[in-house]
Amino acid sequence: MNYLVHQEFDKIKSIISKDQLTIEECFKIFSWVNRISQDKENYPLAQDILLRCLDKHYIIPGDVKPILFDLVEKLGYFPYLDLKDHSVSAKMALHYEFYRSDNLHNVIMHKEQAEIYDKIISGKSVILSAPTSFGKSLIIEEIVASKRFDNIVIIVPTLALVDEIRQKLSAFSSLYKLIFTTKQKFENKNILILTPERFIELESLPEVDFFIIDEFYKLNDADEESNRINVLNHAFYKLLKMTRSFYLLGPNIASIPANFTEDYKCEFISTNYSTVTCDEVLIERNPEDELQQLTDLLSQLTEPTLIYCKSPQRAETCTKFFVENAVRESLYYMQKHKDLINWIKKNIHPDWSLVKALMHGVAFHHGQMPRHLGRYIVSEFNKGTITYLFCTSTLIEGINTVAKNVVVFDNKKGRKLFSYFDYRNICGRSGRMGQHFLGKVFTFYPPPEKSDVHVDFPWYTQVAASSEILIQMDDDDLKPDSVQKIKEFKNQQDLDVEVIKRNSNVSVSGQISLARKLKDEINKYHELLAWSGYPTYKQLVTCCELIWEFLCPPQGQISGVSSGRQLAYYVNQYYKAGSTGDFVRKILSKDRYVRTVDEAVQKAMTIIRTWFDFKLPKLLLALEQIQKDVFQSRGMRAGDYKFFASRIESGFCHPILSSLQEFGIPTSVSRRLEPFLTDLDNDDLDDVIRQIRRLDLAKINLDPFELKLLNDFINI
Repeated sequence: MNYLVHQEFDKIKSIISKDQLTIEECFKIFSWVNRISQDKENYPLAQDILLRCLDKHYIIPGDVKPILFDLVEKLGYFPYLDLKDHSVSAKMALHYEFYRSDNLHNVIMHKEQAEIYDKIISGKSVILSAPTSFGKSLIIEEIVASKRFDNIVIIVPTLALVDEIRQKLSAFSSLYKLIFTTKQKFENKNILILTPERFIELESLPEVDFFIIDEFYKLNDADEESNRINVLNHAFYKLLKMTRSFYLLGPNIASIPANFTEDYKCEFISTNYSTVTCDEVLIERNPEDELQQLTDLLSQLTEPTLIYCKSPQRAETCTKFFVENAVRESLYYMQKHKDLINWIKKNIHPDWSLVKALMHGVAFHHGQMPRHLGRYIVSEFNKGTITYLFCTSTLIEGINTVAKNVVVFDNKKGRKLFSYFDYRNICGRSGRMGQHFLGKVFTFYPPPEKSDVHVDFPWYTQVAASSEILIQMDDDDLKPDSVQKIKEFKNQQDLDVEVIKRNSNVSVSGQISLARKLKDEINKYHELLAWSGYPTYKQLVTCCELIWEFLCPPQGQISGVSSGRQLAYYVNQYYKAGSTGDFVRKILSKDRYVRTVDEAVQKAMTIIRTWFDFKLPKLLLALEQIQKDVFQSRGMRAGDYKFFASRIESGFCHPILSSLQEFGIPTSVSRRLEPFLTDLDNDDLDDVIRQIRRLDLAKINLDPFELKLLNDFINI
């Protein structure tokens, strides 16, 4: 893009920003768009100006509307043609109908969506890099609605995305069984919507004939934990062993490994085609008064606004400051969220800052929140009852929102500076196809230097593949250097290689070192590890210390926990507490480093979501496999940790009921439902769901918010 064209672009933008446009000004704008759109290099500028014209369509004189719609047609924005407008010609209307979906009701695809869908449906696998607003997930709905495939696997990075896609695809539940946990049974036709961790946990699979990986850049994302990279690579490799038909999607990616498209007969498409545009405003940040600056800025913004913060603690701190210091006229008291507020007061803590925020249409959202709260907050933000939403990268990465404005308040993800790639992803959340043609981004830091993103597939290139990835691969697929890299692990005699592979995504060297430790002190550890059911506290401490030393990555504090002994202490406190609220109060009263209610709630939620809901149950089962291999090889009785691991994961209610969290049902509600349900030990989630839908909820002691959640669940 040359300097002269950019000068012209800025002038055209300035004209469009006026309150009124003359016919002569419109001709100038439209002729520029028509000319520039013929140049591939400058095509995005033509798109940008056209989208700005659509945003200001109400000031465009009627006499030139036909030219505007002609450009809309030319650039392929068929969903934006308004057939009720007399300016739309018969030719445009025919084009509009040509891009109407054959499978989805009242859906019109834009030009590039249709081209990609046609490639996939004709048998071509596609790896797509496109802006956030492109509508990549609509193609998923089209693929499902086409009925071309019998068994589809959709891999997404977060449970929140599992829930979002499950809700979208529930319209096809008469055609497919939707599988989103490991506690469901397959039928003839299935759509598996899972995180990579859950996909790998499945012991059996139907015959998969198509798979999708959303946010595929996480295959080697430098900001991801290594174990998440490992498990996604394992899932990708495993799926390619089942079928060569796939669709990978992600944003702002310049390249993928050389030769992959040839080896796997697929096409990599990188496009800048966007359905919204945005203005970026750099705020002159005052480090001494940045929170007040943020408050003053937000007080001027009345449309839905996301505020990006680097961490959960930062998001909560900023929310609290804003609510306490915002100009009163910008925050009005609302009754809309009173049922949730009362639930929080009763079940978490009455003084948690989210309570006061919700009273004024403000909230925060991060990955450590209970799933039903995060789900509710995003839903209400999209409905417009929450205007200001402070969030972290967990909301930026994939969840769809209707934000008009995005404020980039921090320039980090956690403790690391974010990249240009991260910045573009955050900016991509401003504007929304069909709702906001033009978004606004306010940033308190200059954008990072522009750079292209190359996504490696470590299992494929094997240049930087970890031992945890390579150990899962067939020998025939390993390159000579990789064979040498894992040779010592395959030749060692301390731990069966099949055990190592079953403990997918757990440190290979750590597992072997742990097995050696148990063998060296076998009598001592047999007494402490050969337990079943519930462990004694001494046994629990031993398990947690071994997990911490051998199976956790070497670092200081991990998600609120600093040692194996401390982890055991928190497990014991969680068990005794019996509820999240009681666990919060225990931390508040006993942890000398926790000074406020907000700190206690945040620590409790971090430990529950990171350790109890996922990490500890998985590592406990890995330890079970290792001690079983060691002890049984010596003819000794082994421990069985499945019951206890499942109890931790389910918040100490019946394990099958923990899966209801996927529908936004909190554990507190599951406990109240448990006495009314039968045959829970059959481990059949579908049967549990059928039973709940037949219950007379009036006979169960539920508060209004819980009743709303269950009614929403029943009416899905």
